[in-house]
Amino acid sequence: MNIKAIQLLTLTLLASCSLPLNAAEKKLEIVASFLPIYAHTQTVAGDLAKVSMLLSKDSGPHDYALNPSDIKRLARADLFIINGLGLEEWSNEIVKKAGNKKLVVVDSSKGISLLDSPKVVSLPSAEKIDHTGHDHGEGKNPHIWLDPISAQQQVKNIAEALIKADPKNADGYKKNRDAYLVELKKLHEDFRSKLNQLPIKNLITFHDAFPYLAKRYGMNYIGFIEEFPEKDPKPSELAALVKAIKDNKVKVLFAETGYSPKLLQSIATQTGAAVADIDTLEVGAPTADAYIKLMRKNLASFEKAWK
Repeated sequence: MNIKAIQLLTLTLLASCSLPLNAAEKKLEIVASFLPIYAHTQTVAGDLAKVSMLLSKDSGPHDYALNPSDIKRLARADLFIINGLGLEEWSNEIVKKAGNKKLVVVDSSKGISLLDSPKVVSLPSAEKIDHTGHDHGEGKNPHIWLDPISAQQQVKNIAEALIKADPKNADGYKKNRDAYLVELKKLHEDFRSKLNQLPIKNLITFHDAFPYLAKRYGMNYIGFIEEFPEKDPKPSELAALVKAIKDNKVKVLFAETGYSPKLLQSIATQTGAAVADIDTLEVGAPTADAYIKLMRKNLASFEKAWK
């Protein structure tokens, strides 16, 4: 073989090697709307795809504001995965602004039985406020991720979308999905077994986020406290709230991010109730284990409070 033939063969081999390498390095680009959706997606994707969370760790889906950098991320993404049910009511606008014709929006709520929002614990200002909870989309409560069984369906929907978009890595996505589903089933079993042992599970919250969790595990979800016109309620409103808590024999008030600890302590003092923490998972740092970790923290909080 002459020198020219050898050089030609070498160039051909280099070209054939470099093309598949470049193709293999191109990973699916995925944007997940907020923390639970990110955690599910990142766990299923593993290192097979590039996943980022649209919202910052301090911003929740109810108060998200359009950001030019977020629009740019969606402009180059392959998948945009959302909770659905109107929770990300701003999603249509940001997708339109991104102008990405190849972008696939994945609604992770597909196949989940939906519930209405819990009732409002009425106060004197109720007629002025006109607040009935976060009914979006189909007029149902969107906080499905707080039920570990519904979360399993969300994970299945997300995995299905990843496999369809990136079939060459289907086996990897399926393996990650199945391992994660085992963890979520264990989470469900722990919620069920530990909460079943508690005779009284009366629940009043400051956010209408927990109907799915309450129904799944037999909580008596008395309702949620509607938003006040000011940061804190007026004396007459506070008196009505204290009466409602006493009438319903609520022994624990669950504090959520965004509500004044001072207000809760005042209510607790007047009602004799204790104060415990609960997390809606709407804000937080994007990590793959965030959902499991924070839900287990909620379970521990329920267990401690109701014991």
